[in-house]
Order: sequence, then C-alpha cells, then structure tokens
Amino acid sequence: MKKRYALAALPLALMQQCDPACDPMATPTASYTAWTVNWDNVARCESGGNWSHGPVTNSAGTFSGGLMIGHRWWNVHNGQEFAAYPYQATKTEQIIVAERIVDARGGGYAGADRGWQCVD
Repeated sequence: MKKRYALAALPLALMQQCDPACDPMATPTASYTAWTVNWDNVARCESGGNWSHGPVTNSAGTFSGGLMIGHRWWNVHNGQEFAAYPYQATKTEQIIVAERIVDARGGGYAGADRGWQCVD
C-alpha cells in the first residue's frame, strides 16, 4: 500500500507524483492524497505556464492563475486561506487547492478530467 501525505504539510519537492496505474484502488480523502496530476503540463495548456495569469471571465465564470481555477471553486475549496484569488497565490498553493478540487470530484485523473480540459 502506498503512503499518503498531507499536501499542505509537505514542501512541493517532497510531494509524491504518481501516474494513474500506481495506485488504482486507493480511495482519496479530503486531507490525504497522492499527487495525481502533472500540474505543470496542465498549467502550460491552461495559461501558457503563467502561474500569475490574471482573471479571465467567460460564460462559465471567472478563472485565474496557472491552472485557471474558477474563483467560485477557489472559495469553495478554501483557497482564500492562501490568497483572495488563484493568481495571487503561489504555484504550490494553487496545486494544493487543485488537489482538493480533484479529491472532491472523485480523485485521480477521473476527478481532474472533470475539473480541467488539459489533463493528460
């Protein structure tokens, strides 16, 4: 069984990354998870890799930061503990909130696919 780490408690360099095959039977929880997505790739697709990308508004809402996290989702998943908006947060803080969103949507790549179009 793979170890799970609290994302908020570890520096970015120590967070685990795993591909979808590494632990397919694991059940994600709100507080502990394996890092499931290559967030740098998502950011390259969503914002050109600009983790400070300013707000963009369309018919679905307002989004910002490297992962283009919706401001409503930022608030729902406690992003305001880091900054008022995603583009004002660090890369690590944006990833922590993104992982919370993924966990809430079922975890792993399936959960990320429901939150971002750019998950590979």
